[in-house]
Amino acid sequence: MSTRTITGNLANDPEVVPTGSISSTKFRFIENTGDYRHGKFAPHDTPTTHHVEARFELGQTTAATLHKGAPVAVVGREHTNSWGPDDNRSYGRIIDADIIGVDLNRAVAHVRRTRKPDEEA
Repeated sequence: MSTRTITGNLANDPEVVPTGSISSTKFRFIENTGDYRHGKFAPHDTPTTHHVEARFELGQTTAATLHKGAPVAVVGREHTNSWGPDDNRSYGRIIDADIIGVDLNRAVAHVRRTRKPDEEA
């Protein structure tokens, strides 16, 4: 797996789903792809879509904070996954997120530090 840093927008609201003994937060992510031509950014006609998964505190705070359309940056390990029956198999890019943050080039955020259960107020 390779580590990627991508910027873009959430294509849907994050969804918390049980995955074994833990829960995972999943959402689709549209990467802002394009090229600089003559000093100007020219977006590609078809943006790249990724599926992002975040676990533990990152997943919980992502689900509580972000919504469809939010401009974010994601850092994580990318791999390709497949699902569905063999005769109709689907493939997609999955990013196991290590970091998810609001893209402050395109949004304003109010930052409030979270506390771990064992920390005092």
